[in-house]
Amino acid sequence: MGWWRPSRRACGGSKARTRGVAGHRGPFRGKRPARTRGAVARLTGLRARLGDGPRPEFRERLRAELMRAHAAERAAGRHAAPPAAGSPRPRPRRSPLVRLRPLLVFCVLLAGMFGTGVRTYHSVPGEVLYPLKRLAESTVLDLAYGEEERAKREMVAARQRAAETASLVGASAPDSRRLIAQTLDDMETTTRSALSRVARRGQTSGDARKFAREQHNLVEPLLPKLDQENRDKANQYLSYIDSFTGSGR
Repeated sequence: MGWWRPSRRACGGSKARTRGVAGHRGPFRGKRPARTRGAVARLTGLRARLGDGPRPEFRERLRAELMRAHAAERAAGRHAAPPAAGSPRPRPRRSPLVRLRPLLVFCVLLAGMFGTGVRTYHSVPGEVLYPLKRLAESTVLDLAYGEEERAKREMVAARQRAAETASLVGASAPDSRRLIAQTLDDMETTTRSALSRVARRGQTSGDARKFAREQHNLVEPLLPKLDQENRDKANQYLSYIDSFTGSGR
């Protein structure tokens, strides 16, 4: 192989060194073996070809390549590629409070609706929720499926007016007299409507007689606490319902 052939300069230098070694008086007297001389010549030629190390331009190119590779790795680490469009993304874990939030909101709304319904049912004339109570009552009356059923529901509404009148008598509102008069008028209107439906059937039912007695017991104790105008209305109402407390008409 030509790569291992020593140059003439290298061979010349090798011979000179060989002669110098041979002329030296030391432990080696005489010439070196041919195999040793060939190995030395080849090493000398290899050193001449390689020189002192890699060339400067090779070092610069290698350094530039390494720096570019390092910069590319750092950029890939900072800007990781987003997941593919088809691959499912991992869903973050939610805390127990977040998972229970819809249930808590539903419970709060349900409790608020229940509280509003209770306050509406017990409201009296003059309060904010009373119109809502009368609207619900009117809806219940309109949903009655027969004369008898509507008469029973109107009796319930008349009982509500009597209870409201008792609540207004003990109140100290400035317009309590007007509210009491209005409530007594509504009670009489509802009572006459209910009892007239019963009378058209030809006989007074036991429910009608029971209703008349209950209304008498609710309204009569209020007479001393009413003013003259409202007392007259109450007495007129009592005279009407007393005609239904007997065994028949």
